[in-house]
Parts: sequence; structure tokens; C-alpha cells
Amino acid sequence: MEVKILLDGDIAVVSLSGRIEIEKTQSFKQACLSNFKNKKIVFCMKNLNFVGSSGIQSFFGVLNDLNANNKMNAKIAGLNPDFQRLFSFTECKNLEVHESVENALLSFV
Repeated sequence: MEVKILLDGDIAVVSLSGRIEIEKTQSFKQACLSNFKNKKIVFCMKNLNFVGSSGIQSFFGVLNDLNANNKMNAKIAGLNPDFQRLFSFTECKNLEVHESVENALLSFV
């Protein structure tokens, strides 16, 4: 998975591309804690490739856990239809999903 970070005021926009590998989920969680603790963040997922339900559900779970414990204020944007369908089956009540990065940014106001 490739990561690009852009700052928009006090909000970090993290654009993810490539494939999510389930075995790297915990290292991703640690990187988020190290870099984005107590920050506002939007994960743009429009350029992620489908990796199977277990990989993306684990990824959603990490983001949900981080939000639930108030370690960061994360939102998701740009989910493709496959990811949207899988997200609807998760129990990630702490994550907001937005159609676009722009809408996610506006939701912090």
C-alpha cells in the first residue's frame, strides 16, 4: 500500500493506493498512532485495489478502534462500491464515510 499525505489546515488527508495486506494491519495501526494521535484525518481510499473482505474489514476495524478510543478523529472518503458494500456489514459505528474528500473535510467544521 502506498501512502501520500497532504495537510489542509489542521487536517491531514491521507491518500491510500495499491493493495491492503492484512499482515501489515498492525504496523499500519502503529504508524497511525505515531503520526496522527489526537489529530483530524481523512483517509482517501478511492485508489485502493480490492484485496478481499478480510483485509479491508481488518483495516476498517483498526480505524474504528482508533476513533473509539479517541486516539484520532478519522473519516473515510472515496470508497469504491465493493468497499462500501463490505463497510455496510462491519460494526464500525465510530467511522464516518463520505463520498468525497471535500465532504469529509467539511464535516469537521
